[in-house]
Amino acid sequence: MYVRKLELTNFRNYSKYKVDELESMNIIIGENGVGKTSILESIYVCSLARTFKSNDDYVIVKNNTDYSKIKIELDYQDKTKKLDFTLTSIGKKTKINNNLKKRISDFICQYKVILFSPDELRIIKESPNTRRNYLNIALAQINKSYINVLNKYNVLIKNKNDYLKKVYINSNMDLTYLDVLDSKIAEYGFEICKLRAEYIEKLNKYIKRIFYKFRRNDTLYIKYNSQFLGKSVSEIVMLLKRNRSNELNLGLTKTGIHRDDIEFLHNEVNAKDFSSQGIQKLILLSLKLAELEVLINDYYEEPILLLDDLFSELDSVNQNSILNNLNKNIQVFITTTDINNIKPSMVKKAKVIELSRRDDSNE
Repeated sequence: MYVRKLELTNFRNYSKYKVDELESMNIIIGENGVGKTSILESIYVCSLARTFKSNDDYVIVKNNTDYSKIKIELDYQDKTKKLDFTLTSIGKKTKINNNLKKRISDFICQYKVILFSPDELRIIKESPNTRRNYLNIALAQINKSYINVLNKYNVLIKNKNDYLKKVYINSNMDLTYLDVLDSKIAEYGFEICKLRAEYIEKLNKYIKRIFYKFRRNDTLYIKYNSQFLGKSVSEIVMLLKRNRSNELNLGLTKTGIHRDDIEFLHNEVNAKDFSSQGIQKLILLSLKLAELEVLINDYYEEPILLLDDLFSELDSVNQNSILNNLNKNIQVFITTTDINNIKPSMVKKAKVIELSRRDDSNE
């Protein structure tokens, strides 16, 4: 699956931008602030219908305009597929081959993407919610039913929280409804926990070996923490019942997969608390390369790899190690401020896209 053509309208600082004849390797070069990352972001958005830069998708709409549009043409098994994504203040509109899609779930993941960006360090540094979001996006790309189950689970948690607040105010209310909710929370939570655990297990198959290339004397392991891990549906129901009195006192659901977290154990300690920023960057890159291996080897997918500002994050030895070992069948987009960072033999085979300040304002 290759992106062959990309056209942007009112996307970030671009009024108009168009590029075609994209190749397996694509290098985007330019000074900081000219819009290199925006091109990668648009490819990401057209896959997942969301930006990786903010929780507010509307930030992609150019100032003083009322919509943003991305058009992508894909080559897939000797066929062409055209994708259209439009965002306005009233929502998202999507098309595949000019056919309007009523549901975003019918549009997303027409191609898979893996992003490495310095901003992604928040996966390691920030709250458990950030790491859960990471898991949700990764799993959405390989299992469409995952999002449906997760949405149903989240509705149940919202309904339970609403009812817990009512009981908190009026302790005489009937608790039967909570039994019904907990039964379904256990069912959906069990399925989500199972899928998350399986995915983490797959990542761990590859991440140790990948990290070893960067740090030969160090170890790396991803630990999945969940209250539901290793429990059957009936055992989860019992856990929810045991914790109910505490939740009634708080007026809030504290038990479930919405409290899950993952730890990156560098030399058996949590990298969030004990590893330097340099090590955290290598852990993040190892994670992304492990994602790549999982998609290719376990799910037979060939994702598009987006490497944003890779060369400012790594020394030349690690840069070359990564680029030389990438699967030759995947499409790669790399941003850099200096083409000399990249081996001449690789530049020769790549599509080089040069951006300037002029590009930033009027393309």
